[in-house]
Amino acid sequence: MLLIRDVLDKQMVDEEQNRIGKADGIVLYLSDGNAPEVAFIEMGSLTLSRRLGRRPHRWMLWIRRAAGAEGTAEVFRVPWAKVRDVGVDIEVDVDRRVTPLGQCQEWLVQHVINRIPGGQS
Repeated sequence: MLLIRDVLDKQMVDEEQNRIGKADGIVLYLSDGNAPEVAFIEMGSLTLSRRLGRRPHRWMLWIRRAAGAEGTAEVFRVPWAKVRDVGVDIEVDVDRRVTPLGQCQEWLVQHVINRIPGGQS
């Protein structure tokens, strides 16, 4: 497997084949005398903006601050041990509800969809 070609920018799906986002970054574990090992796949706009360069990354950080995001910027990491298959999609043993996309969807259901007449059906 060619790690960058076969993993980066691929769609990731959970146990139930729900889309949970794209693989935006790869984290390697380096130790003296051993070959590098894949530790995590990272997801999120901050990781993607870092890949695009210093200016896009600064711009994304500015947007987060302007939107009121407090604290340090975090990315979502999927441990490589949770990867089941790398094919057309990357299949992972992760519950979509713990991913940023799942949490965003849950927030939208609770705060927007449920307030729309007929939105709960």
